[in-house]
Formats: sequence, C-alpha cells, structure tokens
Amino acid sequence: MKSSKLFSNRLLKDLKFQFSVFKTIADWTIWLYLIIPSIVIFIFIYRSWWYDIPSWIEGFPLFTLFFILYLLSWNGHIRTYLEEADKVFLIKRYESIWMLKKWGYSYSLINQSIRTTAIIFILLPFLLYYYSLDWHRIISLLLFFISLKVSLMLVKYYLRKIESRWKKIGVGILVFMSYSWFTHFIYTMFDNGLLLVVYISAWTLLFLSIYLSLTTIRKVSSLDYEIEMEQERKTSIIKAIFMAAPEIEKPHVSKRTKPFLFRKSKRILKKRTPANGFIEVFIKIFIRNYSYVSGYLVLINTTTAAFVLIPPIWFRIFLFLVFLLMMNSWLTLIWDKIFNTNPLMKKYTESDTYFSARKKAVMGMFILAIVLLSVFILVGITLSTKWGISYDS
Repeated sequence: MKSSKLFSNRLLKDLKFQFSVFKTIADWTIWLYLIIPSIVIFIFIYRSWWYDIPSWIEGFPLFTLFFILYLLSWNGHIRTYLEEADKVFLIKRYESIWMLKKWGYSYSLINQSIRTTAIIFILLPFLLYYYSLDWHRIISLLLFFISLKVSLMLVKYYLRKIESRWKKIGVGILVFMSYSWFTHFIYTMFDNGLLLVVYISAWTLLFLSIYLSLTTIRKVSSLDYEIEMEQERKTSIIKAIFMAAPEIEKPHVSKRTKPFLFRKSKRILKKRTPANGFIEVFIKIFIRNYSYVSGYLVLINTTTAAFVLIPPIWFRIFLFLVFLLMMNSWLTLIWDKIFNTNPLMKKYTESDTYFSARKKAVMGMFILAIVLLSVFILVGITLSTKWGISYDS
C-alpha cells in the first residue's frame, strides 16, 4: 500500500473514532437544545458585528488581542499517525514510514493553519472596522501567527520529551517568556507599520520550523516516542470529556513514593470529633489528588477569564451565579466520590455526622473558591486596566 493511501485510511479511521467519541455525549437532545441553537445564535451575533461593532470592544487595545492570539497559538501538535505495528516494518520499509510521517506532518500544518485562519476570520469585523487595519496588515498578522503556531508545535514536541516534571515546567516557562518577548517585538514592528520586518520574520520562522520539524521526525530513535504521542492525541477528546465530567474518575499516576503534602499524615484539626475526622480525610485526599485540585482551579480560572474579558454587567452577574451553582455541585460530587468509593466508609454515609461534615467541608471549600475568584478578578481587572482596557458597561 502506498504511503498516501495508508495515511488517508488512518486519517479517516481517526476522524471516525473521534466522531464516535463525540456522539457518546452529543445525543439528539444535546444537538437540538444546545449545539444547533448555539451555532444559530453565533451566526446572528457574528453577522451583527459586520453592521454594528459591539460596545464591549471599546477600550480593548490591539496589543491585548495580539497577546490572546499568542496564547491560542500554543494549541496544536505534530501528528504522524504512527501505530504500534509500524515498528515491524521499520527496518525494511523505513522510507514508507518516513513518507507516512511527512503526510501526517503536512496534514498537521494545514489543519493548524486553517484553524488560525478561522480565528482571524472571526475577528475580521474588529480588525477592519474598529482597529482600522488594511488587508496588508491583516495578511501579515495571519502569516505571523501561522508561523508562530508551526514553531510552537515543534517546541511542544521537544518539551514533551523532558521526563522531569520540574525541569519541564522550568524550561516551559523560559520558552513561554522568550516567545512572548519575540511576539512583543513583532507587535512593535507591526504597530509602527514596519510590515517588511514582520513578513521577513514570519517567513524565516516558518521555513526554519518546517525544516527542523522534518529533520526531527525523520530520526529513527524517536519512533517509540511518536507512537506514544500519537496515542495521546487520538484520545485527546476522551480526556477532555473526563476533565469536564466530575463524576468520571481521572486517575493520576505519580512516581512519588511519598505524598508531597502531609507526608507524615499529622492532624490538621486539633479538635477530634467524628465530623472533623471526615473533614480531615476529605482535605488530605483532595489536596493530594492532582485531578481534584486542577478541576477546582480550572473552574475558578475559567470564570475569572470570562469575567475579566467580557465587560457587560448582566453577563457578569449571570456568570457569577452559574459559578456558584457549578462549584457547589462539583464539590458535593467530589465529597461523595471520595467516601462512597471506599467500602469501609459506606456504612457511615447515612449518619447525621457524615452529612454535617459534608456541609461544613463543602461550605469551607466553597467560600475559599469565592475568595480566590474575587482576588483573581481584582488582579485581572487591575492588570487589564493598566493595559488600557475600558470596563464601562
């Protein structure tokens, strides 16, 4: 079988798999009451942007939009569409494997370029009528962020190879800051009308990133790594469903032999009562479990971002009420998950002490979430105001 035919078969197989996973959560009721209405509403709202620029964009500087596009550029991965059985044909038919890799990388390149183009297309009303950019500036903007995304795909390929978690975080921060400075430099050139510098930088970054990417994935030594990475990409939608569904357990495998917090498991609460015992167990398990802490912070951070970036007061009130409802429900589900899955604890789950402890623990974490949300919103609005964003509703 030719490499092109093999690639098309695997691409079609992957798309069918992703669609089957999507259908498990998007039944006809989801399509009828959520997806289709959302699409229709977005079309009408987007159409209105071409005739009347919404008031919430007023005071929103172009630099902030530039930075948001930079953050979105971190989304995307190199796909090779390799499978475990390909190692059998590596020695005799490596050229076929290499051609398959090139087809996969080309598809990744085109796919991510189309996504970036779609984002720029959605922002066109603002770029044309609010920021008054001509088509030459918009094309240079599009070209730069396509080249940036291609470069970041390669960077993430190397970052994933780092086994040490703290080393990966440290290198990731340095890379993030370096690309942030580079993006700020490009914005300065863009804002001053030096489009030739933007074009040269974008084309250079694009061709250099493509060359280095092809050179990297051609190495035979990276085959096992690319197969493992491909398996992760194929199950990305499943992982997203798991993160969005608190009733589904998300196990986190840790190489640490001792817990990072409460290693000696000392008492947190001095007063020893049955209710405090429940609360103490809940706190320790919650803090030690990465998925619980990350879910807790994701709810807070997502609400903070929406609260800061979308100014209308009515939306903020609605968003805050939704946050209160979701956080309270999520904490209650996590409590029940921790205790109901333990067969030794089931006989205590009908006692008054159990419900009293759950009420206190959930309320404590609930109040802490509100405090953190308030602090994050205050910091976000303060920083955004310094950047020149107006919050007149």
